[in-house]
Amino acid sequence: MKKVKNMENIGVSVAIIVNDSDDDIDNIILSDDGTGGGIRIPSMIITKTDGKKLIDFLKRASDYELDQLAILAEFAMEKPDNRVEYDLWFTSSNDRALDFITDFQ
Repeated sequence: MKKVKNMENIGVSVAIIVNDSDDDIDNIILSDDGTGGGIRIPSMIITKTDGKKLIDFLKRASDYELDQLAILAEFAMEKPDNRVEYDLWFTSSNDRALDFITDFQ
């Protein structure tokens, strides 16, 4: 969570973490290392291959392309068996979102 906190501190709206190995990210869980308290931005991990594509694009993109760039982040949750299903919708620009998630736990 330290990486996410550092990204939030510099003004990032969504933290995208690129896996530095070829491991299957379906089995990786981002957990709190003790620095996650108060984080108000969503975060995700992507594969090394997808991360390379994104980084390569950002390196070669023109200023015009960068000005027009929009990234859509989808946080899909698997539907577990024998459990209540739920969706959490919030915006990182809403201070009440963190309070809701804390209360929801």
